[in-house]
Amino acid sequence: MKNVLIALSITGLSFASVNAMASEDFAALDTDQSGTISMSEAQAHTALAEQFKALDADANGELSTTEFANFKG
Repeated sequence: MKNVLIALSITGLSFASVNAMASEDFAALDTDQSGTISMSEAQAHTALAEQFKALDADANGELSTTEFANFKG
């Protein structure tokens, strides 16, 4: 039981760390602090620029935090 709790704690911390890192990446790319990432902002990250259209689920030309969360890079 103790090992299960330790494993769950480690897993939870890992997810929290990944989410925090993703938030920091989003904030760094959102240079105009609009709350979205435009295609011109995405150009600063090659892999993001390449995936931009596929990630832009609502096709509004901007990535929300939800859309950015699907970025594989």
